[in-house]
Amino acid sequence: MLARAGLVVFCLYVASLYLLALDQQFHWGLFPTQVEKQLTAQVQQLGDPSLTADKRQALVDEIVGWNSFAVPVLIKAIETGPANVRDPAAQCLQQISLKFYGADIASLGTDPAKLHAWWDQLQAKWAKAEAEQK
Repeated sequence: MLARAGLVVFCLYVASLYLLALDQQFHWGLFPTQVEKQLTAQVQQLGDPSLTADKRQALVDEIVGWNSFAVPVLIKAIETGPANVRDPAAQCLQQISLKFYGADIASLGTDPAKLHAWWDQLQAKWAKAEAEQK
Protein backbone atom coordinates (compact mmCIF):
# COMPACT_ATOMS: atom_id res chain seq x y z
CA MET A 1 0.00 0.00 0.00
CA LEU A 2 2.84 2.37 0.87
CA ALA A 3 4.52 1.63 -2.46
CA ARG A 4 1.33 2.52 -4.36
CA ALA A 5 1.00 5.79 -2.47
CA GLY A 6 4.63 6.57 -3.26
CA LEU A 7 4.02 5.78 -6.93
CA VAL A 8 0.99 8.08 -7.00
CA VAL A 9 2.99 10.91 -5.40
CA PHE A 10 5.81 10.35 -7.88
CA CYS A 11 3.39 10.39 -10.84
CA LEU A 12 1.80 13.62 -9.60
CA TYR A 13 5.25 15.18 -9.23
CA VAL A 14 6.27 14.19 -12.76
CA ALA A 15 2.94 15.42 -14.14
CA SER A 16 3.38 18.79 -12.43
CA LEU A 17 6.89 19.15 -13.88
CA TYR A 18 5.53 18.26 -17.31
CA LEU A 19 2.78 20.86 -16.95
CA LEU A 20 5.32 23.47 -15.89
CA ALA A 21 7.49 22.68 -18.93
CA LEU A 22 4.47 22.92 -21.25
CA ASP A 23 3.50 26.23 -19.64
CA GLN A 24 6.93 27.66 -20.37
CA GLN A 25 7.08 26.25 -23.90
CA PHE A 26 3.65 27.39 -25.03
CA HIS A 27 3.48 30.65 -23.04
CA TRP A 28 0.26 29.75 -21.22
CA GLY A 29 1.09 31.84 -18.16
CA LEU A 30 -0.23 29.30 -15.65
CA PHE A 31 2.73 29.76 -13.30
CA PRO A 32 3.96 33.36 -13.57
CA THR A 33 7.13 34.37 -11.76
CA GLN A 34 7.36 37.41 -9.50
CA VAL A 35 9.11 39.30 -12.31
CA GLU A 36 6.31 38.43 -14.74
CA LYS A 37 3.72 39.60 -12.23
CA GLN A 38 5.55 42.89 -11.71
CA LEU A 39 6.03 43.44 -15.44
CA THR A 40 2.41 42.58 -16.17
CA ALA A 41 1.30 45.21 -13.67
CA GLN A 42 3.62 47.78 -15.26
CA VAL A 43 2.44 46.96 -18.77
CA GLN A 44 -1.18 47.30 -17.66
CA GLN A 45 -0.36 50.77 -16.32
CA LEU A 46 0.55 51.81 -19.86
CA GLY A 47 -3.18 51.93 -20.59
CA ASP A 48 -3.89 54.41 -17.80
CA PRO A 49 -5.11 57.62 -19.46
CA SER A 50 -4.26 59.68 -16.37
CA LEU A 51 -0.51 59.13 -16.77
CA THR A 52 1.43 62.26 -17.65
CA ALA A 53 3.86 62.11 -20.55
CA ASP A 54 6.84 62.10 -18.18
CA LYS A 55 5.43 59.28 -16.05
CA ARG A 56 4.49 57.28 -19.14
CA GLN A 57 8.02 57.68 -20.54
CA ALA A 58 9.54 56.65 -17.20
CA LEU A 59 7.30 53.57 -17.18
CA VAL A 60 8.27 52.71 -20.77
CA ASP A 61 11.96 53.14 -19.91
CA GLU A 62 11.57 50.85 -16.90
CA ILE A 63 9.81 48.17 -18.95
CA VAL A 64 12.38 48.41 -21.75
CA GLY A 65 15.13 48.11 -19.14
CA TRP A 66 13.91 44.61 -18.28
CA ASN A 67 15.10 43.54 -21.75
CA SER A 68 14.42 39.85 -22.44
CA PHE A 69 12.28 39.41 -19.33
CA ALA A 70 9.77 41.91 -20.73
CA VAL A 71 9.40 40.39 -24.20
CA PRO A 72 7.01 37.50 -23.34
CA VAL A 73 4.94 39.79 -21.11
CA LEU A 74 4.67 42.40 -23.86
CA ILE A 75 3.73 39.80 -26.47
CA LYS A 76 1.04 38.47 -24.15
CA ALA A 77 -0.26 42.02 -23.60
CA ILE A 78 -0.42 42.53 -27.36
CA GLU A 79 -2.19 39.19 -27.74
CA THR A 80 -4.73 39.33 -24.91
CA GLY A 81 -4.50 42.74 -23.27
CA PRO A 82 -7.07 45.53 -23.42
CA ALA A 83 -7.08 47.68 -26.54
CA ASN A 84 -5.57 50.68 -24.76
CA VAL A 85 -2.52 48.59 -23.73
CA ARG A 86 -1.77 46.83 -27.05
CA ASP A 87 -0.23 49.78 -28.92
CA PRO A 88 2.00 50.98 -26.06
CA ALA A 89 3.09 47.36 -25.47
CA ALA A 90 3.97 47.04 -29.16
CA GLN A 91 5.96 50.27 -28.97
CA CYS A 92 7.88 48.97 -25.94
CA LEU A 93 8.58 45.72 -27.75
CA GLN A 94 9.82 47.63 -30.79
CA GLN A 95 12.17 49.67 -28.58
CA ILE A 96 13.53 46.51 -26.95
CA SER A 97 14.10 44.80 -30.29
CA LEU A 98 15.97 47.82 -31.67
CA LYS A 99 17.96 48.62 -28.54
CA PHE A 100 19.05 45.14 -27.49
CA TYR A 101 18.75 42.93 -30.57
CA GLY A 102 19.27 45.31 -33.49
CA ALA A 103 16.08 44.06 -35.10
CA ASP A 104 13.31 46.20 -36.51
CA ILE A 105 10.14 44.22 -35.87
CA ALA A 106 7.75 46.92 -37.07
CA SER A 107 6.94 44.76 -40.09
CA LEU A 108 5.55 42.09 -37.75
CA GLY A 109 2.96 44.56 -36.51
CA THR A 110 0.87 43.32 -33.62
CA ASP A 111 0.37 39.78 -34.91
CA PRO A 112 1.00 37.59 -31.85
CA ALA A 113 1.87 34.53 -33.95
CA LYS A 114 4.60 36.42 -35.80
CA LEU A 115 5.89 37.96 -32.58
CA HIS A 116 6.02 34.55 -30.86
CA ALA A 117 7.83 33.12 -33.89
CA TRP A 118 10.36 35.98 -33.83
CA TRP A 119 11.01 35.51 -30.12
CA ASP A 120 11.25 31.72 -30.39
CA GLN A 121 13.68 32.06 -33.30
CA LEU A 122 15.83 34.48 -31.32
CA GLN A 123 15.90 32.16 -28.30
CA ALA A 124 16.80 29.20 -30.53
CA LYS A 125 19.67 31.24 -31.98
CA TRP A 126 20.95 31.97 -28.45
CA ALA A 127 20.66 28.32 -27.46
CA LYS A 128 22.57 27.24 -30.57
CA ALA A 129 25.34 29.76 -29.90
CA GLU A 130 25.57 28.62 -26.28
CA ALA A 131 25.73 24.97 -27.30
CA GLU A 132 28.51 25.72 -29.79
CA GLN A 133 30.57 27.39 -27.06
CA LYS A 134 30.53 24.24 -24.93
